Amino acid sequence: MTTHIGGGAAPDPRFEVVQRLQALTTATLHFSDRAAASRGLHRSDLQALQALMTARAAGAGALTAGELAQVLTLSPSATTTLVDRLERAGHVERHHDQHDRRRVSLTMTAHAGVEGRAMFGPMAAAMVELLGQFDDAEVATIGRFLAGATEVVATSEPGPPAG
Repeated sequence: MTTHIGGGAAPDPRFEVVQRLQALTTATLHFSDRAAASRGLHRSDLQALQALMTARAAGAGALTAGELAQVLTLSPSATTTLVDRLERAGHVERHHDQHDRRRVSLTMTAHAGVEGRAMFGPMAAAMVELLGQFDDAEVATIGRFLAGATEVVATSEPGPPAG
């Protein structure tokens, strides 16, 4: 049940959690925009670096420009522009495949990692401190919820246009 203007039924705590998650998403996007702008980058630049970090953590080590375009849902030309910008900033390196020189892989530089930790480290530390207010079972529950919420968002399709 939801609260109606002027009173009414008690708010549904699940709906309140969804609203708080939406607020967190908005705040996170604003933070990312400010962090990127402070270094002359765009939100898509940070998303590209996150994709490269994720690939490295998964053992892939690198992504091709085509794979990066697919992850970011960008056109090939927009991806080239983004990679050029990140390369000029010293955040990405291009590596030609030894067997097929047309195939180029992209890796994040150590400099990008240093910048990423400078941008996001203080917030991450504050989040860890916040999680210190919860016991291990609660942290596990929060983790399960966030993993599930991420899956829901990643696999959901927008609803049809209204009206």
